[in-house]
Amino acid sequence: MPTTIITGRDVSLTLNGSSYDAQATSAVLSNEHTIETYQTLDGRAYKAIDDQWTFTIELLADWGAQSSLFEAMWNEATNYANSTVSVSLTAITGAVFAFNVLPIYPTVGGAAPGAQTDTWTFTVIGEPTPTFS
Repeated sequence: MPTTIITGRDVSLTLNGSSYDAQATSAVLSNEHTIETYQTLDGRAYKAIDDQWTFTIELLADWGAQSSLFEAMWNEATNYANSTVSVSLTAITGAVFAFNVLPIYPTVGGAAPGAQTDTWTFTVIGEPTPTFS
């Protein structure tokens, strides 16, 4: 069977009712699956006890732009620190993952002469909901 190469992908963040999806250069949803090992008289036993999901996104900064994601995220972190930001991550058409994160403060600035970029790492609240079709 030939290897499937996945090329389609997209991400959208919804803050305070507005959706943003234009400037992401990378988006990764990952899980740290915690498994404990118990030594019993019959041998080892394994028990999955926790999952901690993380969402990391790299973006091109858009400070000062109309409908700026960076400014919206800053305002969300300032005014609604405990509200959730909805994220929809498409790995390929038909595989979509929906989840929530808490807002964070974007980093300001960057090295010359390249474009200003930033990497945001979020702790996912709860568990992502996958949709496969």
